[in-house]
Amino acid sequence: MTIIAPSVGDFTKAAAASRDVLQMIARESAIDSASTEGLRPQTVRGHIELRGVDFRYPARPTVAVLENLNMVFEAGKTTALVGASGSGKSTIVALAERWYDPVAGDVLVDGHNVKDLNLRWLRSQIGLVQQEPVLFNDTVFANVAHGLYGTEMASLPEDEKRRLVKAACVEANADAFIETLPEGYDTVVGERASLMSGGQKQRIAIARSIVANPRILLLDEATSALDPRAEGIVQAALDRAAKSRTTIVVAHRLSTVKKVRCSGAPPPCGFADVWRRRTRSSS
Repeated sequence: MTIIAPSVGDFTKAAAASRDVLQMIARESAIDSASTEGLRPQTVRGHIELRGVDFRYPARPTVAVLENLNMVFEAGKTTALVGASGSGKSTIVALAERWYDPVAGDVLVDGHNVKDLNLRWLRSQIGLVQQEPVLFNDTVFANVAHGLYGTEMASLPEDEKRRLVKAACVEANADAFIETLPEGYDTVVGERASLMSGGQKQRIAIARSIVANPRILLLDEATSALDPRAEGIVQAALDRAAKSRTTIVVAHRLSTVKKVRCSGAPPPCGFADVWRRRTRSSS
């Protein structure tokens, strides 16, 4: 008992801390990614619409990020979101993925409210490339094949998966450098892709995002962390991947969005002007 007594205080602190941990584990999220309920349409065009969307992050409920935002992303076309940091560009991407639900208004995909769609199915129709993509300490093939998870193609035999991975890497402009690696597609990328350059890591992430042939592609500052030469190579890969898909590009630099065209308006196109009008009216 004499030896145990000095540790009693630590047990008390641990018991108090465990209450918060257990409450977090027991909390049920309003957005259940494992649910089997919801619509699974047979075909996907990729038409995305935001109607009267208001949004505040749960951690900062007093700060309005989006206010009465109405926006349409046409199926099969590329739209650029350009604006200052903190203006809500990445928030639109998060709402499209349904990481959050809007406080008011609706997010629609092909006329269906995303709340009515099966969440796993919805996310399987979307490819996402972020500024700092995460690669696992595994082979190039395994990292790209992770993009098949949650789709019907996840159960394909390995030779079929390798065919799909190869095709995705060709489209992502990554096949050439992968073939020069010591073990080709079976080369391990290292912890946090430490054995790959920034441009190589980004192109592998692009291949992973399109290997399941999603109808919607979200590019959130996908080239902002690269040097000009690597940016040009990756941007060419993104331009190829965006063809025939509904693509939303989040960017700060003109070089990223210079090829984007908007229907019904001459370039420079739509979003920056719409965004300026909205922010002026809300301010």
